[in-house]
Amino acid sequence: MTLLKRANVEILTQLHDLLGAISYEAYCCPLNLLHGSSIGQHVRHTVEFYQCLCEQAPLGFIDYDARARDLSLETDAAFAQSAIDALLQKINQIPENQLLQLQTSLSDEVVVIPTTTARELVYMAEHAIHHFAIIKIALREQFPQVSLPLHFGVAYSTIKYQSQNTTT
Repeated sequence: MTLLKRANVEILTQLHDLLGAISYEAYCCPLNLLHGSSIGQHVRHTVEFYQCLCEQAPLGFIDYDARARDLSLETDAAFAQSAIDALLQKINQIPENQLLQLQTSLSDEVVVIPTTTARELVYMAEHAIHHFAIIKIALREQFPQVSLPLHFGVAYSTIKYQSQNTTT
């Protein structure tokens, strides 16, 4: 397994483990701190981006706007864990050197940009970590009893920077 795939597997595994450790209330409760959204909504969003990549890349394109927006992912942590299990099986099947067409809407125009699966795997990792940081803030503030891994929601570049500055 390549570094890019290992990183994404690690990220998805962190999320899977978290979902096994939080309560229904922590998962589904709309939080003022998150402007009324829930941790489950951030999980759904993250999982659906991965689903887009895994399902659409074999077809030669990627359109993150074409997400299913499956409310079960944001209200049922066990369902989200099952979706993550499926993604963990699919991640390693993605060829990293595949050319893709990224389609996205900017304002009312559709833009198509060339990309690769490797670039999109980098984006997936960074995108997920960004949402994990939001989840971490919400959990620490509203549900401090939930234990998180040390680097949950911390970018790889930040971890590297911090490690270099503590050893010098």
